[in-house]
Amino acid sequence: MALPENTRIQILAPVVKRRKGEHKELLESCRKSGYVRVRIDGTIRDLSDEISLDKQKWHSIDVVVDRLVIRKNLDRSRVSDSTEAALEQAGGSALLYVQGGDEITFSEDFACTHCNISLNELEPRTFSFNNPHGACSKCTGLGYKLVVDPELVIPDSTKSIREGGVAGWARTGSYRHGI
Repeated sequence: MALPENTRIQILAPVVKRRKGEHKELLESCRKSGYVRVRIDGTIRDLSDEISLDKQKWHSIDVVVDRLVIRKNLDRSRVSDSTEAALEQAGGSALLYVQGGDEITFSEDFACTHCNISLNELEPRTFSFNNPHGACSKCTGLGYKLVVDPELVIPDSTKSIREGGVAGWARTGSYRHGI
């Protein structure tokens, strides 16, 4: 709704993403569901036409759920209903194709569709520093990591343990004698 006035948009449901096949059953199902158009490999096709796809090639198929022109008096419920229909048709994702070639991806999942990073469902404990669930897995919520620097522990690798090759161990003491 924030797009400029008179912008033409299409709400799409991406049902096939780079899969081989003829996808006849899918196209027939779209026809029976009342959809009129699909975008196959970037080209808008009418479902009333005979569509035959090469089963040896990769295809991407998006169902055109709705075509709209952004106006001040555009019914928000129509946009909402079309978006929900696209999300349902595509299993949780939808595309908004904007006149000029731009696409905006929407997802119901807690995941980025571009970089494949996903999150668990957000809960209050996710944001709690003193709860292991919300703590960083690398620093366990402390903000820093305790690591051993081998060069500080073994400053002279030519010496044996008996000769004092491990820094910080006393020349005398029960620990050194135990080794």
